[in-house]
Amino acid sequence: MTKLLLSLLLIGYCSVSTAAQSVFSGLWKGVITQDEGGYRPQYNFELYLQQKGSRITGRSYAYVDKIYVVLELRGELLAHNKVRITETRIVDSRRVQGLGWCMKTYELTIIRQGSKLQLKGPWVGMADGAACIPGMIILTYKAARA
Repeated sequence: MTKLLLSLLLIGYCSVSTAAQSVFSGLWKGVITQDEGGYRPQYNFELYLQQKGSRITGRSYAYVDKIYVVLELRGELLAHNKVRITETRIVDSRRVQGLGWCMKTYELTIIRQGSKLQLKGPWVGMADGAACIPGMIILTYKAARA
């Protein structure tokens, strides 16, 4: 009986531990803003994240009208509710003349708003060797549908 109880506790601990370790995994949708002087003040923004332990990998997707960019990213947990993400390369894009895509770094905090999970935080970046006009990211977790 003691072995059974110990086994159940261990399984329960592992399940909770695994769930906590992958809190950032999944699809996050919302907006990315850019302070005054950018091409647009706001873009649609999505993160597709996979968390393994304290490491994050995935892709970001920013789009407005008929322009878009898909970027590969990597990141790490900073604390139980924060993550730092850096975009590493452009995978695909469509842009207008004179527009450069920012390779961004952002530090996001996960926040529970009622029954919703949100990621919020500032971003900074570089495009063509120059600093981008920074802004904010505000995303909501989107559960997978059957």
